[in-house]
Amino acid sequence: MRKTMAAVPHYAVLVILLGLTLFPFYMLIVSSFKYTEQMILNFWGIGFPLHFDNYVSAFKQTGPYILNTIFISSCIVAGVLFISSLAGYSFMRFSYPGKNVLFMLILSLMMVPGFLILIPQFLLVQKLGMLNTYQGQIFPPMAFGASMATFLMRTFFEGLPRSLLEAAETEGAGELQIFWRIVLPLSMPVIATVSIINFLSGWNNYIWPLVSTTGDSVKPVILALSTVTGNMDQGVSVKLAGYIISSIPLLALFMVATKPFISGITSGAVKG
Repeated sequence: MRKTMAAVPHYAVLVILLGLTLFPFYMLIVSSFKYTEQMILNFWGIGFPLHFDNYVSAFKQTGPYILNTIFISSCIVAGVLFISSLAGYSFMRFSYPGKNVLFMLILSLMMVPGFLILIPQFLLVQKLGMLNTYQGQIFPPMAFGASMATFLMRTFFEGLPRSLLEAAETEGAGELQIFWRIVLPLSMPVIATVSIINFLSGWNNYIWPLVSTTGDSVKPVILALSTVTGNMDQGVSVKLAGYIISSIPLLALFMVATKPFISGITSGAVKG
């Protein structure tokens, strides 16, 4: 009984923190279904009738840009997985001169702030003629994300049973077969971890698309949200609805990959 009473203040603090965390999301959702007059008369509560036309208007303005962002983020994830999985396997499997030095150089890229290389990166992309293109939005974030992904891949690969790889080699399997049929299927947790990290990074990347894009054809949704508008009755609620619509793909990704994501993070922490 005494322990229960002593724990009450701790639970109370947790409940307060939970409320403070969820309250902005509550206000975002509630306000997205209101008109301007409803927000003035009933700012905190749910206003009836619910105006789903806010979401229709927001989707018409953000739909094409959501597809752009899904394509860009998916390409970033695919590129990072391709590069980091092969690099991580190389560092785990082979011994060659300068391997550790090369790995430390790759890790050092994680310490470079993104804004520090913004101008050189822009000049390079400009000279390559990739401004306002999908390539210009995919390759730089992909190169930046590959360093951490390589570290995670190598750490996880080194925790795999060496006897399993040696048995496959004894049976005549080549390196590509071992990599494709044994290592990758056993590495789904870290693959999910790398995928979520880089998809989220690509989706929320604001500064680089702002610098490297000028037209609407390849604009991501994070830039398009600033231009979402409604009529006089709808007011700012359309923009709030756009925020919710643009977050749905991320929520769906987390719902599908949360379990392997947590497994990959903990495996990388323990097996290193």
